[in-house]
Amino acid sequence: MKKLIITLIVFALFANCTTQQNKNEAEAEKTLYIEWFGENEMANNMVMSGMNHFNNIEFEKSFVFFEKSIALDSTLFASHAMLTAFSLPNSEEQEFHYNKAKELVSDKNVNSKLFVSLLDTKNKNGKRHILGLDNNKYDKWVSMHKNEPKGQFIKFWYSRGIDDIKEREKALLDLLEEFKTKNIDYGPILNMLGYHYAQNGDPEKAKEFFENYIKVRPNGYNAYDSMGEYYFNLKDYKKSKEYYMMALSKYPPANSAQNKIREIDAMK
Repeated sequence: MKKLIITLIVFALFANCTTQQNKNEAEAEKTLYIEWFGENEMANNMVMSGMNHFNNIEFEKSFVFFEKSIALDSTLFASHAMLTAFSLPNSEEQEFHYNKAKELVSDKNVNSKLFVSLLDTKNKNGKRHILGLDNNKYDKWVSMHKNEPKGQFIKFWYSRGIDDIKEREKALLDLLEEFKTKNIDYGPILNMLGYHYAQNGDPEKAKEFFENYIKVRPNGYNAYDSMGEYYFNLKDYKKSKEYYMMALSKYPPANSAQNKIREIDAMK
């Protein structure tokens, strides 16, 4: 009996040490990623799809997934934040989602709070938006990236806002290689690099990246929209319309493609 008691005591001490070690390891591995997810697995899948479409500038589809995610789990502050950004300026929906995001993020980590704080100020039209490269907003992306440089969503939107052209190019190219190596969707980076080169005097390189974007995302609609804009800026309106029509064939409600086709048709 005495041996049994001693054995149980030793086992209890070992278990306690193991538990404490696991706890310490878990604490050491804590990250400051934006806390996108909740307990509902289906809602979390909706969030992931929403993020994917958002990064690919497929906002119409992104909206649907974020809206569905809060229908399944209304406690997802980040989905409320994204729906704030999609809402009409000064609308009741905008303020509802903004207030819910602020309420629900109160007990989350610092980067989650910084993410929601991007919505704190309205632009001159009364819109609260996530994106935008004004100093106040970009400083928050810089802070988030400093807090958690491994965060994919943070790293992507931080890189695109780097002011120095050469530094931005290097950051995006490095991120492209990292995402390729880790088998992460790198379509958004190809798109961003296409625009980077188009806006900085290298149309041939821009075309190369837009073409690669279509190859890696053939079923998305923004890849064709981007190529449509590329030809539109070169004043090749016939080719431009062809690509905008391809975008609509992938997703008929795509607003950008619809508007550009109307603009091209009005030139005739």
